[in-house]
Amino acid sequence: MRRIGLVLAGTLLFVFAHAGEILSSYYALELRGGSRLFAADRPLKKGRVYLFHRYPDGAFLSLPAAEVASVVALQSAPPPVEGRLSPGDTVYVGGVLEGPRHDLPPAEAPAPPPVDYGYGYDYGYYYGGGGGYLPPRPPGPVPPSRIGPNGFPIIAPPGSPGSVPNPIGSNGFPILAPSPVAAPPIVVPLPRR
Repeated sequence: MRRIGLVLAGTLLFVFAHAGEILSSYYALELRGGSRLFAADRPLKKGRVYLFHRYPDGAFLSLPAAEVASVVALQSAPPPVEGRLSPGDTVYVGGVLEGPRHDLPPAEAPAPPPVDYGYGYDYGYYYGGGGGYLPPRPPGPVPPSRIGPNGFPIIAPPGSPGSVPNPIGSNGFPILAPSPVAAPPIVVPLPRR
């Protein structure tokens, strides 16, 4: 009878000594270097890693045991991190405009054009800004278009191979080689026996 009493007293002493850890559902993992991670359940050490569900998002994590300095049971939920939203937090993001007839802010004035002091190049001639007038070039003949029927530029100079674009076939691809001339089949008579 005395033995049962001692066992019962020892069990109660153990339960009261570890009541915080048994009843707690939040744990803090103190890491090497001073960091701290919170767990929503008791971290289990399996071999060389600790396994736990991270608080507050509940992601299942494994952490090397060499990185964990200690595991501490918390009496209440961990404090929220400043500047971060916790699950369930509400953020009011106001409307972009205040109403259906909201006046837009005034547009910025366009930048003024750069000042031309009369120095520069014009039509390939350099003039030093003496105020001399250079008349514009007279319009000349319009050069032929260098864009092929397929929309790609024709790079070869006129008269050279490739200056005339290849015709486009029925499948949408250019025809690169001319069609072979259809010749009648050659019939070779067999010798008679």
